[in-house]
Amino acid sequence: MKKIAIYGASGFGREVAWLIQSCKDERKVVCFIDDDEKKQGTTINQIPIFSFTQTLSGHPDARIIAGVGIPKVREKLMTNAMQAGFEFDTVIHPETKMSEWVEIGKGTVICAGNILTTNIQIGEHVQINLSCTIGHDVILGDYTTVSPGVHISGCVHCGKRVYIGTGAVIINGTSHDPIIIGDDAIIGAGACVTKSIQSGQVWGGGTSQTAEIRQKNENIERFQNWQYPEIEEGKPTKYNWVVQNKDGLKLGYKTDIGAFTYINAKYGVVIEDFVQIGSHCSVYSVSTIDNKKGKVVLKKNCRIGSHSVVMPGVTVGENSIIGAFSFVNSDIPDNVTATGIPVKIIKKNQEF
Repeated sequence: MKKIAIYGASGFGREVAWLIQSCKDERKVVCFIDDDEKKQGTTINQIPIFSFTQTLSGHPDARIIAGVGIPKVREKLMTNAMQAGFEFDTVIHPETKMSEWVEIGKGTVICAGNILTTNIQIGEHVQINLSCTIGHDVILGDYTTVSPGVHISGCVHCGKRVYIGTGAVIINGTSHDPIIIGDDAIIGAGACVTKSIQSGQVWGGGTSQTAEIRQKNENIERFQNWQYPEIEEGKPTKYNWVVQNKDGLKLGYKTDIGAFTYINAKYGVVIEDFVQIGSHCSVYSVSTIDNKKGKVVLKKNCRIGSHSVVMPGVTVGENSIIGAFSFVNSDIPDNVTATGIPVKIIKKNQEF
């Protein structure tokens, strides 16, 4: 029997445990490792949760697999595990379809439903979630995260610690001119990437431009002649976004709200200065489905990617970025990037 310890007892860690069970081989998950003291000493899905120190003393021969989706956090945890003398294991779902010309680094996790074609290089501690396709001559650098339903065409080269959100598409490059995704780049959920992305940049969704968080909104050309829009109850503004219960809306200076966005301000919606909201978004201060209600606050200079939904009672912090196609049902602090369904924080941004 080969002992496996999964670092991280949250959602993806439990999915990794299920993945290992699906392989039906000699491996057995002996524990989760989690730094949350409240979880330590408990069990989940009949698997005990230990601290790192407890695992080192009780299962020093266990191999480690990361169950943490955030690239930089995963890198830190795996570096600590390596320094403590642990070795790592790779897990690939048995129904994964791939050619013999795929190179896979240690510690990598490949979930069910994936197709990997030919001449692909996958680094160490990479995570490829459910139902993705990876085309020919793709490179995925160490600690890259590929979320569910991502499609990466041929000749795409991703650096280290790249995060690719759910349902994103990266079109193909060529052997002479590949698409380059730089280290620490973030691609929002549902994004369509049509060109190379520099290190540390955020591609916010659709075929739009990357979101440069270091650029100050005061200097953006579209704000130079900005005027407060005329808002009529339930009718599109000249920019084709709609507000219901308009008396509950407090709109800041030099805001930018995309076409076909819907705002229900019955219990208050505050959109502070320089906030940008992409097209086809929904901002709710009340939800008739689950009867939730509460003021929504979008703080200064935050950005909401296209096709995202913001639920009642949520505050999005200053300078924070929400990736496209995200479901925002919890507060987001200042100066972070968050994406997904439901939204999760994936990066801390540089403060202005």
